[in-house]
Amino acid sequence: MIDVEAFKRMSYGLYVVCSGNQDKGNGYISNSVFQVTAKPAQFAACCNKDNYTSKIIEKTVSYSISILHNEAETSVIDKFGYKSGADIDKLKGMNVEYGGTGVPILLNEAIAWIECKVVKTIDVGTHLMFIGEVLQTELLDSSKPAMNYKEFQEKKKRKAPANAPTHIEEPESSEEEKSGGEFECQQCGFIYDEDKEDTPFEELPDDWKCPVCGAPKSKFKEV
Repeated sequence: MIDVEAFKRMSYGLYVVCSGNQDKGNGYISNSVFQVTAKPAQFAACCNKDNYTSKIIEKTVSYSISILHNEAETSVIDKFGYKSGADIDKLKGMNVEYGGTGVPILLNEAIAWIECKVVKTIDVGTHLMFIGEVLQTELLDSSKPAMNYKEFQEKKKRKAPANAPTHIEEPESSEEEKSGGEFECQQCGFIYDEDKEDTPFEELPDDWKCPVCGAPKSKFKEV
């Protein structure tokens, strides 16, 4: 028996992992970044094979980790968590530095960053685990605590992106459980509240999409 509620008791951080160079870069939100050794200092970053960034990391064999603070702007999380670099330039208009490997480093909402050179790539099925040796780090703000995954869920009202290792497909609610008035995007967690909107959800056009992640209307469920 596997009870997915047990998975939800695990603790995670929240980061933006970037790769590429000044000509072309990208990044994604990740809660699956962790240190694996101390000497040398090495970190692992998991990335779905379907993520636009995975191919960039494989090509450049380097990546950066930006550690977000616990009050990070939702707009930054939404941009890097629910948009694809194949559709938009995520780094455009952002505060970015470039590391010794040329990799972009996101500074927006970050309290520290780490630059890594990939020394090993492990295929774990749907994801690639990039083991990176730390080249350099910088502490940007010691006064703010790091955001954790629980805060991401509760404060930002967001779910793990579909490509995240921790994404969980929630069971469909029965008709008796539905109360009406609010509709939740099953891809990102955005709530369409009819009390705050001008148009009832059912009257939205069929081609209407989630304003956060672009999911179609069919991905919403009444809560």
